[in-house]
Amino acid sequence: MNAISVKRLLLCCILGMATTVSSFSADTNLWDELLNVVVTHIKRDGPDADAAQFISMAHDHAWARRTETVKLVVPFLSDRTPDKVAGAIEVLYRFRGYRPLQYIGDFASDNAAFFADLDKQVYPNFDRFRELKSDRVYHALALYLGMSRTPQAKRELLEIARSPFAAGAKEQALICLAWHRDPSNMDSLLPFMLEDSPAARSLPYHFRNSYGDAALPYLRKALTEAKTEATRREAEKELKLLEHRCVSRWPTRCPSALLLVLPS
Repeated sequence: MNAISVKRLLLCCILGMATTVSSFSADTNLWDELLNVVVTHIKRDGPDADAAQFISMAHDHAWARRTETVKLVVPFLSDRTPDKVAGAIEVLYRFRGYRPLQYIGDFASDNAAFFADLDKQVYPNFDRFRELKSDRVYHALALYLGMSRTPQAKRELLEIARSPFAAGAKEQALICLAWHRDPSNMDSLLPFMLEDSPAARSLPYHFRNSYGDAALPYLRKALTEAKTEATRREAEKELKLLEHRCVSRWPTRCPSALLLVLPS
């Protein structure tokens, strides 16, 4: 396998620069030289998780070269190798979900055209991704769609969750749908929280975290109707957290309907 780890990438690049004269201009910084190594790696071996992880680590340095990197990666979305397709989606996910630590203004709005263009590259390939029947492709796609809050993304996330080829990606797809923070999605997520599935256990947390008090009736339902004991315990914990938050913030106004007597 030709994939290189992030540690190896850093080590080889730093050692190379320590023993050879840099071929870049004096204005080029270390991140630029490291990113050039990533670009060379993608051209030679294709995109992979290591390249995506390094792009994530590079933050604004990678963002400054987003157009170049996206142009390089997009053709791999139609590759016949699931690992290369997944690697391409993972790289695009890092750009789709990028937000700078410091920014004056609305970053998402200011870069809406770029994000929309990414979606136009990914969305037309949904059918091809399904044909690959790859859990890794589904997992990478779920992460990408978690950052793309559209009706099409919701439909595809639910498709992933229902696919027999997404055994590992199912939980990620449901979590990523909760990332959309659209309360109307709770009705779609509830059956998955109630079912006898390893993916169900993590959902009570995401119901509380994404939907707040609006999740109360759903968590109550999970407390009594979830098929697994682990999910019922998680629902109980999240209900208690919501109750505590309500009492702490509004001790005299908290509706009595929120004050639950839960089993110890």
